[in-house]
Parts: sequence; C-alpha cells; structure tokens
Amino acid sequence: MVIRKIKPMAWLLLLVLLVLDGAVVVWGFAEEEIGFRDVDGTYYPPTGNFPDNRVSTIHDDLTYALALAAGFSVTASHTIRIWDQLVDSEQLPSTVVSYTYGNAGFYSPPNPLLSCGSKNHARQIWPAGEFNSTTSSVTSRYGPYSPFFHFPHRNGDDLKALHDWAWGITSTLVGYEAYAWARPLPFDLTLIQAIDNGGCAITRTVNISMPIQAGSLKAFATYLHSLDDSYSHQDCLTALVGTGAPWGTHTILVLGDTSIPACDYNPTAPTNDDAHGREFGSIYTDKVRTIDATRAVYGELSARSVQREGVYFPLPLTTTLIVSGTQRTLDEAITHFVTDQNFDVPTYRRQYADNLVNAITSTVRVSIDRLYLPIITK
Repeated sequence: MVIRKIKPMAWLLLLVLLVLDGAVVVWGFAEEEIGFRDVDGTYYPPTGNFPDNRVSTIHDDLTYALALAAGFSVTASHTIRIWDQLVDSEQLPSTVVSYTYGNAGFYSPPNPLLSCGSKNHARQIWPAGEFNSTTSSVTSRYGPYSPFFHFPHRNGDDLKALHDWAWGITSTLVGYEAYAWARPLPFDLTLIQAIDNGGCAITRTVNISMPIQAGSLKAFATYLHSLDDSYSHQDCLTALVGTGAPWGTHTILVLGDTSIPACDYNPTAPTNDDAHGREFGSIYTDKVRTIDATRAVYGELSARSVQREGVYFPLPLTTTLIVSGTQRTLDEAITHFVTDQNFDVPTYRRQYADNLVNAITSTVRVSIDRLYLPIITK
C-alpha cells in the first residue's frame, strides 16, 4: 500500500468541495440506503453519492402504512407518502414522468452591504451553492426556506403556520428566509463557525409562494413531513440555544465544528450513532422521539381522514394486528418498526412496513358515510 501525504492546500480544497457539495444541509429522519418505489411497484435503486436518490423509511414507507391505517384510500395514501418524501427529495423518479415538488418563485436575496453592517459578509454560505432559484424546489434543503421546513419548532409559529396552511385555514403560508455570509475562504466552512467569527446571518418574514394549493392533500403531506422533522430535530434545537445559531443546523466534525451530540451529523457519511442514526434501534433513547413523532403524525392523519378525504374510520392504536406472523397492536407495530433494527438496515423496515400494510388492508374496516347536502339557491 502506498500512502501519499496530502498537502495543506489540498485538504483545504477537499473541505471546500465538501461544503459546496452540500455537507451542511439539513436532514430530519435522514435518508437511508434504499431507493424510491413507485406506485406501480417499480423500484429505483440508489445511484450516485449518498444521500442523493435515497428515501427515508419514516417519510416514505411508514407514512404510507399509517395513511392506510388512518382510513385513506390506496391512491390517497400514495399521494401522502410521495409528497411527504418530496419535501426532502424535491424530485422522485417515475415510469412516465418524475414527481416534482417545484416552486412558485423566490424573492431576490438581500444585499449584504445593507443587511450586515460591520459583520463579515465576503462570502455567502447560505443558501448553499446547490440552490438554484429557477430549478430548486421551494422546500430545498439547500435553499432559503430550508430551516423553516426542516427545522421547525414543535410549538413554534413556523409549525403552526404550516399546519394552518395545510388544513386550508389560511391560503397564505407565512414563513421566513435564511441567509448567511462569512469571511473569505479558507475560513468558516459552516454556519456556526461563521457566527462564532463575526459572520452575518439574517432571517426575514415572507409570504412563501407555494406551487401547491393550500388545504390540499399534497399540502397536508408537506406539513406531515415538517411535523416529523420537528420531533427529529427537537433535541438539536434545544442544544443550539445559547450558541448564537440563528436557526437549526447540524454540526459536522470533519469540517471543524465543535461536537454538539444532538446535532452531530454528516449527511455524506451517516452512522448508526450520529444524531439521526440513534433514532433507530433499541440502544439509544433517541428512538423515543421517533416513536412520538410517528404517533403525532398518525394523530394528524386520523383527524384529516375523518374530516376530509378518509374512506374508513381510523384504526385505534390499540387495534390488534397480525404482522409478520406476530400479534401486535398498531402502536406496538410502530415501536417494532422503529426499534428492531439499526439505522443501517432499511430493507428490514421496508419489508416490515409492507407486512404492516398487508395486516391493515386485511382488517375489517368501518366505512365513513358522508352526508352531502345539496346547495340551495334562490
């Protein structure tokens, strides 16, 4: 084996490339080493670098099973899980045309000369280099709305705004943009480093232009994704209090961040014991927030099913099912899905979710008979 020494400038270039390749983007319930499966069953295996072209078994597979359990039709359940996953993926393959979240336009970015005063603003570090206002989705993890959609606060105005827009209580989604600047290279490779060294970071409240209709099932799926993420990132948001971070972000040790265990996550090299890996398996207490998130999502799905699009009444979490040959309540099946295998065994979770779907669709259901009154006009 020949070991070549890497010169300091080469290390610097490598780090810069990592940053420009999205090393500081945010993931809630991180994508796993498993690809997308279309409605017709066509499987698109992962290609390229991790995490591109991967999906989350929480946002995709389990969401589909939960939607069916909540009483949605097969078609509606697929819509929910696809648009939930699209919040992260932006685009998913299909046999005809791909599913695309899209955008309805972005605002012009602020001028750092006017916004930053004496703070460092030589180089923009957020939105990230991968963001393109023409082609990127409004929910892009590289874009100005990334922390709003992916790092919402459990009891915050951000998640409430998403809830109200998703339910059609309001037709306008009020959120915020995030921008940050730092010193010239080679300094400040992450948001936290930039803030610690006099960088400039601002947010501004805006009406976010959405490419989908308020109150629609696609809008509701978008909200479910952010609801999940509010649990997934809750510990990290708490840990960031007092650090000066203006919004939620991960800490990436390879780029020089000081470790914050609740936030430590390198999206290009996930592990079973990083902030999102610990959300699965039986070892870590982080699994509790995954289970809590799933119950919260099921509660929202159940409420939506009864009030809007559902065809069956939701199954109580205490409903007994036979899943993979074992008798479990729906709630116990959710716990098993989360805890039985570690993060790096997504194929097991997908198979278990499929078995859960079979158990749900084999259960005798009570139909929702909706009364539609005629519109009387003079």
